[in-house]
Amino acid sequence: MIHGMNLLCILSSIFFLFFIIREFVAYKRYLPLKYFFTPSLTMLLVIMMILSIDIYGADRYRIMITLSLLMALTADTQLMIEEISLMKNGAVFFVIGHVFYLIAFSDNMTFESWNIFVIIILVIINLIFFRILFNASGKKSIPAVFYILILDLVVYFAITRLNAGLSMSGILAASGVILFMISDFILLTNAYIKAIPKSTVFTWLFYAPAQYLIVLSTFFI
Repeated sequence: MIHGMNLLCILSSIFFLFFIIREFVAYKRYLPLKYFFTPSLTMLLVIMMILSIDIYGADRYRIMITLSLLMALTADTQLMIEEISLMKNGAVFFVIGHVFYLIAFSDNMTFESWNIFVIIILVIINLIFFRILFNASGKKSIPAVFYILILDLVVYFAITRLNAGLSMSGILAASGVILFMISDFILLTNAYIKAIPKSTVFTWLFYAPAQYLIVLSTFFI
């Protein structure tokens, strides 16, 4: 196990090195390099999941997260292309990936009174964002609404895993999905509300750490 955790540290170091390089080349629009480092980041996360499964076993949580990352790898590869828009194609794979995350986080779900506040916060965020969406894109934003509702479930179940206690795994997963939600809101804002210059840089600024934290949560169960 010590050897495995050392390997995790090495992979993590490579991941964040690649992440910094990816953000730089994306900002400068060095597209060949961007097209190499973008999927490489997600592939490194998949490798980390294989390591997690090798160390701790292939339980439902780890398998679902691995499947979600494979869907994300496909989506990331499509969304990174700037010459043409593959937003709809990538979104389909992200939805499937979110379903896998939903299955992972909802395992052994429970309900506590404080969970009501999580629901209220999500509802308020949704109402504000939905209004902005419809004002900007009208009925064209319906797919985005559907996507956000699935994301809400992922966020809710990831956060309420903390019902079982403030475990390191639960904190990492909850932090990850919150960052994931921010990255998705940036992505949807760019697609449906207003174009954001260098949006891919800002999206990945939250997205890459989000996925990393979720993967890291599998090492502390």
